[in-house]
This record gives sequence, structure tokens and C-alpha cells, in this order.
Amino acid sequence: MAESRIAAFNDEPEVKITSMNESEMKFELSRMSLSMANSFRRVMIAEVPTLAIDAVHITQNTSVLHDEFIAHRLGLIPLTSDSYSKFSYARDCNNCAAGCGQCQVKLTLDVRCTSDEVMHVTTEHLLSELEGGDQPVVPATSRARGQYETEHPILICKLNKGQSIRLTAYAKKGFGKEHAKWSPVTGLGFEYDPDNALRHTFYEVPNMWPKSDHSKLPADEHEADYVYDKEPDRFYFSLESSGALPASQICMAALDQMYNKLLLIEQSLSSKIDDIHRIKDAGQ
Repeated sequence: MAESRIAAFNDEPEVKITSMNESEMKFELSRMSLSMANSFRRVMIAEVPTLAIDAVHITQNTSVLHDEFIAHRLGLIPLTSDSYSKFSYARDCNNCAAGCGQCQVKLTLDVRCTSDEVMHVTTEHLLSELEGGDQPVVPATSRARGQYETEHPILICKLNKGQSIRLTAYAKKGFGKEHAKWSPVTGLGFEYDPDNALRHTFYEVPNMWPKSDHSKLPADEHEADYVYDKEPDRFYFSLESSGALPASQICMAALDQMYNKLLLIEQSLSSKIDDIHRIKDAGQ
């Protein structure tokens, strides 16, 4: 049994994409271990780099929301991050001590309500110094700003007549393990036993549980017979992007991160083994 598990683990994984667009992707993975598939899921959520607002300097705020509330809302706005690889982490930037064009992007918000109607301040009012070009850094809802009107901009706050907000924000590179605002994923479905044959979940009343889209049982059956010696061999993913990165790019970036982690482990183990051999040779 152990040999068969190792063999299955070492097989080249197979990927079947069932549907894909800019913001969503559904695919199946097979010939892969459960631990590796789950690692892939976790890396997509927490370790794919993006850009998000991390510092806000407010010079004027006469709205009903206090400064910290507005700064928090700005931080959670997804920014287009196709160019994340061009930026350094602020903590690792060798070109500056307090921020530069290599590690941050400047955004500004300067609005004032002059009418009797309530003004909705949205991401359309948040302007970036990197607006143009093939890889702009702008709110995800404004990815095509200038090409057509944004249908659903994100609301930041509301202003009454005479109220105003003026601020400067700085977007920096990070990943979801540091803070959720850097995660490019809003939803990630992960399923590997649609008929519960492995009994990793307990169904007290099986027919009360919603049937999986991937179920292979007849319509009148709700749970497969228990298979005690089976290993998961097919994994169903349903990925939804926040808009920071296209869904397909999230997958590719996650694979790069996993490869780098495994390469680091391999190098560390090789170094340790070499040290052991040197110690043994010296002892002889």
C-alpha cells in the first residue's frame, strides 16, 4: 500500500479545466496526493503576491466616518496587480528608506460635495499615478477606466453638502498570509469526495445534505458505500478572483510559489546531507 501511495504521489498531475473566464475558473486535478492538492489551495489563498493600500495620509476629512474607518475601507479595495513582479516588498527595497517607485504606488482622493444631493465617493474618484499602460495599478472595478463607464464601483463613503475628503494612499506589495487585503482570492471551493465514500465527513441524515455537482450516484441515492482503503485521487477546484489578478494568473503564480518552496527545501536538505558526509569523512 505504501509503495502505491508513493507511486501515485510521484505521477505527473493531470489538469482538466471545465470553465474559465477573467474572474472565475473551475478545474479538476488528478494523480496528486491530498496533501499536495491542499497545499496548492492554501498557496493560492495566502501566498500569491498582490498590491494593496497599506498607508494612508489624510489631510482633510469632514465626513461622518473617522480617519481609521476610511483607511480600513481603502485597504480592502482590490487593486489590479498584474505588474506585482516589478515591485519589491517595501521591507526589502534597497533603493529607498521611506518608499519609492520600486516598492509602492501613490493614489490620491480629493472630493468635495457641492450639491444638495448626497455624494457617493467611490473607487472612480480614487486616482493612481499608474493609470495608463498595459499594467496599470488601479481599483479592480476601474481596470478599463477610460474605455467605458464602470458599472459597479466600490463605495468608500457618502458626503453631504459642504463635506470633503482629501488624502494620499500608498499601495505596497504583500500576500494574504500577512493580511487578508493582499489575498487575490474571494472564494475557493475544494472538494475531493463528492459522495462521501471516504467518510471524512459524517452525514447524520444523508438525504438532508445538498448533493454535490460532481456526484456520480443515482438521483435517489445520497451517500456512497464506505471504502476504507481508498485514497483521494481527484480534486475539484472552484476559484473566484477578487479582481486583483485574473483567475488563471493566480493558479500560475501559486505554482511558482510552490516550486520555489520545494526548491528551497531541496537545497537545504542537500546542504545538510553534504555536512553529514563531511563530518563522517573527517571522523574516518
